[in-house]
Amino acid sequence: MTRKVGIILGGLVCALAASTGCAPGKSGISQLGPYLGARPDRIGRLPPRPRVRRPRVTQAGPGRGWTPARGISNRWQCVVIHHSGSDKSTPQGMRDWHVNGRGWQALGYHFVIGNGVGYGDGKIYVGERWGKQMHGAHCKTNSNHYNNHGIGICLIGNLDAHGPTPKQVSALARLASFLSDKCGIPKSRVYTHGGVTNKTACPGRYFSLSPVLRQMSVGGVSASSK
Repeated sequence: MTRKVGIILGGLVCALAASTGCAPGKSGISQLGPYLGARPDRIGRLPPRPRVRRPRVTQAGPGRGWTPARGISNRWQCVVIHHSGSDKSTPQGMRDWHVNGRGWQALGYHFVIGNGVGYGDGKIYVGERWGKQMHGAHCKTNSNHYNNHGIGICLIGNLDAHGPTPKQVSALARLASFLSDKCGIPKSRVYTHGGVTNKTACPGRYFSLSPVLRQMSVGGVSASSK
Protein backbone atom coordinates (compact mmCIF):
# COMPACT_ATOMS: atom_id res chain seq x y z
CA MET A 1 0.00 0.00 0.00
CA THR A 2 2.72 2.42 0.94
CA ARG A 3 4.61 1.56 -2.24
CA LYS A 4 1.53 2.28 -4.36
CA VAL A 5 1.07 5.69 -2.70
CA GLY A 6 4.72 6.55 -3.44
CA ILE A 7 4.33 5.58 -7.08
CA ILE A 8 1.18 7.67 -7.41
CA LEU A 9 2.78 10.71 -5.75
CA GLY A 10 5.86 10.38 -7.97
CA GLY A 11 3.68 10.31 -11.07
CA LEU A 12 1.81 13.44 -9.94
CA VAL A 13 5.09 15.33 -9.39
CA CYS A 14 6.33 14.47 -12.89
CA ALA A 15 3.02 15.48 -14.43
CA LEU A 16 3.06 18.79 -12.58
CA ALA A 17 6.66 19.48 -13.72
CA ALA A 18 5.73 18.82 -17.32
CA SER A 19 2.70 21.12 -17.21
CA THR A 20 4.78 24.10 -15.83
CA GLY A 21 7.57 23.71 -18.37
CA CYS A 22 10.13 22.53 -15.86
CA ALA A 23 12.47 19.74 -16.97
CA PRO A 24 14.44 17.38 -14.74
CA GLY A 25 17.77 18.89 -13.71
CA LYS A 26 16.71 22.53 -14.44
CA SER A 27 15.67 25.08 -11.85
CA GLY A 28 12.66 27.35 -12.18
CA ILE A 29 14.88 30.26 -11.13
CA SER A 30 16.42 30.26 -14.60
CA GLN A 31 13.09 31.34 -16.03
CA LEU A 32 13.03 34.64 -14.12
CA GLY A 33 13.98 37.90 -15.73
CA PRO A 34 17.66 38.93 -15.47
CA TYR A 35 16.86 41.92 -13.20
CA LEU A 36 14.84 42.02 -10.03
CA GLY A 37 13.60 45.45 -8.95
CA ALA A 38 15.28 48.44 -10.62
CA ARG A 39 17.65 47.94 -13.53
CA PRO A 40 21.23 48.71 -12.37
CA ASP A 41 23.22 51.60 -13.86
CA ARG A 42 25.20 50.86 -16.96
CA ILE A 43 28.68 49.62 -16.12
CA GLY A 44 31.30 52.33 -16.51
CA ARG A 45 28.73 55.15 -16.61
CA LEU A 46 30.28 58.50 -15.61
CA PRO A 47 28.59 60.66 -12.94
CA PRO A 48 26.91 63.83 -14.25
CA ARG A 49 29.20 66.85 -14.52
CA PRO A 50 28.57 69.53 -11.88
CA ARG A 51 27.37 72.87 -13.16
CA VAL A 52 30.13 75.45 -13.18
CA ARG A 53 29.06 79.06 -12.76
CA ARG A 54 30.89 81.45 -15.02
CA PRO A 55 32.57 84.35 -13.21
CA ARG A 56 30.77 87.68 -13.41
CA VAL A 57 32.38 89.86 -16.05
CA THR A 58 32.42 93.56 -15.29
CA GLN A 59 31.27 95.55 -18.28
CA ALA A 60 30.76 99.27 -18.68
CA GLY A 61 27.10 100.10 -18.91
CA PRO A 62 24.13 101.11 -16.77
CA GLY A 63 23.04 98.44 -14.33
CA ARG A 64 25.85 96.07 -15.34
CA GLY A 65 29.43 96.91 -14.44
CA TRP A 66 28.21 100.06 -12.73
CA THR A 67 26.43 98.02 -10.06
CA PRO A 68 28.91 95.97 -7.98
CA ALA A 69 28.09 92.33 -7.27
CA ARG A 70 27.49 93.09 -3.58
CA GLY A 71 25.50 96.23 -4.21
CA ILE A 72 26.23 99.90 -3.65
CA SER A 73 27.26 101.22 -0.22
CA ASN A 74 25.33 103.98 1.50
CA ARG A 75 28.59 105.87 2.15
CA TRP A 76 28.47 107.95 -1.05
CA GLN A 77 27.35 111.56 -0.72
CA CYS A 78 28.85 113.37 -3.72
CA VAL A 79 30.66 113.07 -7.05
CA VAL A 80 34.05 114.73 -7.70
CA ILE A 81 35.26 115.24 -11.30
CA HIS A 82 38.96 115.31 -12.34
CA HIS A 83 41.10 115.28 -15.47
CA SER A 84 44.25 113.21 -16.00
CA GLY A 85 46.37 116.11 -17.28
CA SER A 86 47.61 114.15 -20.32
CA ASP A 87 45.84 113.23 -23.55
CA LYS A 88 47.78 109.96 -23.69
CA SER A 89 46.75 108.64 -20.27
CA THR A 90 45.17 105.21 -19.91
CA PRO A 91 43.36 103.67 -16.94
CA GLN A 92 46.07 101.00 -16.61
CA GLY A 93 48.88 103.55 -16.82
CA MET A 94 47.29 105.69 -14.12
CA ARG A 95 46.71 102.64 -11.95
CA ASP A 96 50.35 101.56 -12.28
CA TRP A 97 51.51 105.01 -11.22
CA HIS A 98 49.15 105.18 -8.26
CA VAL A 99 50.08 101.69 -7.02
CA ASN A 100 53.80 101.52 -7.84
CA GLY A 101 54.67 105.22 -7.81
CA ARG A 102 52.56 106.42 -4.90
CA GLY A 103 52.09 103.20 -2.96
CA TRP A 104 48.29 103.32 -3.02
CA GLN A 105 46.11 100.21 -2.86
CA ALA A 106 44.57 100.72 -6.29
CA LEU A 107 43.72 103.35 -8.90
CA GLY A 108 42.71 106.46 -6.96
CA TYR A 109 39.53 107.08 -8.99
CA HIS A 110 36.38 105.02 -9.07
CA PHE A 111 35.75 105.62 -12.79
CA VAL A 112 37.78 106.83 -15.79
CA ILE A 113 36.32 108.10 -19.07
CA GLY A 114 38.43 107.77 -22.23
CA ASN A 115 39.10 110.42 -24.88
CA GLY A 116 39.78 108.12 -27.84
CA VAL A 117 43.59 108.34 -27.79
CA GLY A 118 44.79 105.55 -25.51
CA TYR A 119 41.32 104.50 -24.37
CA GLY A 120 37.99 104.58 -26.23
CA ASP A 121 36.27 107.93 -26.66
CA GLY A 122 33.50 108.08 -24.06
CA LYS A 123 34.29 104.56 -22.86
CA ILE A 124 33.86 104.22 -19.10
CA TYR A 125 36.41 102.24 -17.12
CA VAL A 126 35.14 100.82 -13.82
CA GLY A 127 37.93 100.92 -11.25
CA GLU A 128 38.68 98.37 -8.56
CA ARG A 129 37.68 100.79 -5.82
CA TRP A 130 34.14 100.98 -7.17
CA GLY A 131 33.87 97.21 -7.51
CA LYS A 132 34.87 96.82 -3.85
CA GLN A 133 33.08 100.01 -2.71
CA MET A 134 36.36 101.32 -1.31
CA HIS A 135 37.09 104.91 -0.36
CA GLY A 136 38.79 107.00 -3.03
CA ALA A 137 42.27 108.54 -3.22
CA HIS A 138 41.54 111.50 -5.44
CA CYS A 139 40.55 114.51 -3.36
CA LYS A 140 42.53 115.05 -0.17
CA THR A 141 41.20 117.53 2.40
CA ASN A 142 41.75 117.99 6.13
CA SER A 143 38.72 115.86 7.02
CA ASN A 144 39.23 113.52 4.04
CA HIS A 145 35.48 113.73 3.49
CA TYR A 146 35.68 113.73 -0.30
CA ASN A 147 37.81 110.60 -0.38
CA ASN A 148 35.65 108.76 2.13
CA HIS A 149 32.28 109.84 0.73
CA GLY A 150 33.00 111.13 -2.78
CA ILE A 151 32.92 109.12 -6.01
CA GLY A 152 35.95 110.07 -8.09
CA ILE A 153 35.52 110.30 -11.89
CA CYS A 154 38.51 111.17 -14.06
CA LEU A 155 38.27 112.42 -17.65
CA ILE A 156 41.34 111.43 -19.66
CA GLY A 157 42.98 114.47 -21.27
CA ASN A 158 44.72 117.75 -20.61
CA LEU A 159 41.68 119.95 -20.16
CA ASP A 160 43.90 122.94 -19.46
CA ALA A 161 44.65 122.88 -23.21
CA HIS A 162 41.24 121.95 -24.66
CA GLY A 163 37.80 120.83 -23.62
CA PRO A 164 36.58 117.23 -23.22
CA THR A 165 35.17 115.43 -26.24
CA PRO A 166 31.37 115.45 -26.75
CA LYS A 167 31.33 111.70 -26.05
CA GLN A 168 33.15 112.26 -22.77
CA VAL A 169 30.59 114.86 -21.70
CA SER A 170 27.71 112.57 -22.67
CA ALA A 171 29.24 109.59 -20.87
CA LEU A 172 29.93 111.68 -17.77
CA ALA A 173 26.33 112.94 -17.69
CA ARG A 174 25.01 109.39 -18.11
CA LEU A 175 27.23 108.04 -15.34
CA ALA A 176 26.45 110.95 -13.02
CA SER A 177 22.73 110.38 -13.61
CA PHE A 178 23.11 106.75 -12.66
CA LEU A 179 25.04 107.58 -9.49
CA SER A 180 22.57 110.33 -8.60
CA ASP A 181 19.69 107.86 -8.90
CA LYS A 182 21.32 104.95 -7.09
CA CYS A 183 23.08 106.90 -4.33
CA GLY A 184 20.59 109.71 -3.82
CA ILE A 185 23.15 112.35 -4.83
CA PRO A 186 21.54 115.60 -6.04
CA LYS A 187 23.05 117.58 -8.92
CA SER A 188 24.07 120.22 -6.41
CA ARG A 189 26.61 117.75 -5.03
CA VAL A 190 28.32 116.98 -8.35
CA TYR A 191 31.59 118.87 -7.84
CA THR A 192 34.89 119.54 -9.58
CA HIS A 193 38.18 118.86 -7.81
CA GLY A 194 39.16 122.51 -7.85
CA GLY A 195 35.70 123.58 -6.74
CA VAL A 196 36.10 121.51 -3.60
CA THR A 197 39.68 122.34 -2.59
CA ASN A 198 40.24 125.76 -4.23
CA LYS A 199 43.88 124.62 -4.59
CA THR A 200 43.92 123.27 -8.15
CA ALA A 201 42.53 124.03 -11.60
CA CYS A 202 41.51 120.36 -12.01
CA PRO A 203 39.59 119.31 -14.08
CA GLY A 204 41.11 121.99 -16.27
CA ARG A 205 40.31 125.54 -17.39
CA TYR A 206 38.41 124.26 -20.45
CA PHE A 207 36.08 122.00 -18.52
CA SER A 208 32.59 123.31 -17.76
CA LEU A 209 30.22 121.55 -15.41
CA SER A 210 27.11 123.24 -16.82
CA PRO A 211 26.72 121.04 -19.96
CA VAL A 212 27.01 117.93 -17.80
CA LEU A 213 24.31 119.11 -15.40
CA ARG A 214 22.05 120.09 -18.31
CA GLN A 215 22.35 116.65 -19.88
CA MET A 216 21.66 115.04 -16.51
CA SER A 217 18.28 116.80 -16.46
CA VAL A 218 17.26 115.55 -19.93
CA GLY A 219 14.77 112.69 -19.70
CA GLY A 220 16.67 110.54 -22.19
CA VAL A 221 19.80 110.57 -20.06
CA SER A 222 19.09 108.30 -17.11
CA ALA A 223 20.41 105.33 -15.23
CA SER A 224 18.79 102.95 -17.70
CA SER A 225 19.90 104.63 -20.92
CA LYS A 226 22.54 102.96 -23.07
